[in-house]
Amino acid sequence: MKKLLIAIALTAFLSGTAFASSCPMHVKKIDDALATSTASEEVKAQAKALRDEGQALHDSGDHANSMAKLAEAEALLGIAQ
Repeated sequence: MKKLLIAIALTAFLSGTAFASSCPMHVKKIDDALATSTASEEVKAQAKALRDEGQALHDSGDHANSMAKLAEAEALLGIAQ
């Protein structure tokens, strides 16, 4: 039982670390898309706001919500996830 709990804890820790490190890659994808997008200025402004919110959430350690906001921005810009 003790080994199972240790394995679960390690899995949670390692997956959280991997998840956290993907936020900056998504921010970069959004930044690149914003620079070349033909979307309306309104859509780009919405995507940038979501990107900024996602970055702030990442910086505060809330990676799950960060990824959700970044996914919304990517969807607005038509970026495949």
